[in-house]
Amino acid sequence: MIRPLLRLARIPNAFTACANVVAGVALARGGEFAARDLLLVAASAALYTAGMVLNDFFDRHVDAVERPERPIPAGEVSAKVAALVGVSLLAAGVLLAGAHSAPALFTALGVVASVVAYDAVLKSTPLGPLAMGSCRALNMGLGLSAARWPTPWLILAPLTLGAFTLLITQLSRFEVAGTGASRLRGAVLAIFALGVALVPLLVCVAFATGGGMLGLGFATVPLLYVLVRGFGLYAPLRTSATPPLIGRAIGGGILLMPAVDSAFVAAMGTPLIAAVVFALAGPAYLLKRWYYLT
Repeated sequence: MIRPLLRLARIPNAFTACANVVAGVALARGGEFAARDLLLVAASAALYTAGMVLNDFFDRHVDAVERPERPIPAGEVSAKVAALVGVSLLAAGVLLAGAHSAPALFTALGVVASVVAYDAVLKSTPLGPLAMGSCRALNMGLGLSAARWPTPWLILAPLTLGAFTLLITQLSRFEVAGTGASRLRGAVLAIFALGVALVPLLVCVAFATGGGMLGLGFATVPLLYVLVRGFGLYAPLRTSATPPLIGRAIGGGILLMPAVDSAFVAAMGTPLIAAVVFALAGPAYLLKRWYYLT
């Protein structure tokens, strides 16, 4: 029962969600991280895995046709158990966030609203990618809720992650059947444009936080990783949009998120915590051998 539940929860991806929150706390606290902020990391893990479990609960009839090997249609986990686990994880996430602070509680409730809206109502509608992007942006918002006095530049990181998530969610609509490359061209070009836009965004963060040129130097390593790896994932979609290539691009994009987080943190001039954020992709890469990402 445990392994099928971990498959439902897309357990490798939970580490990317935790990276968002660690980065958010670091950005909010100027590179610091308090022990009680681990509550936010735990809340994020609970909320993210809840969203994945409930996604398969609501998709169980579609999966019975398109992905019969998944735990619910395969009979490894009952729909009732999946619903109970998903709702319990949502509740745990809210309680953990509430134990941290009132701003974290309200942010967690926003995550819950976005998760439920996406899984139960919006997934197959034009608003689906926007709802999923909101989930990821608000997830980083859990970390940013640690800020005593929010500043405008803090919004840049969650907006970037939200936009990236929106775009790869758009790609996911063709993961099962594939499509013509021309239909994905707009999303692929937008992903490339977002990668290029990271440069001025990081410059803004570096000089807004005092990281300056040293911070930009630290950010170069994760930035180059994002750009090189991202090109390798998305360039093939310009000419071929087969299900394997789309699935690789989606899963690889999720695994890139800790590197994006790391670049923002490094730009502040805090390379050690940026390295911790970057390293959170490690367990995800390891676990993806046994558990699917999308």
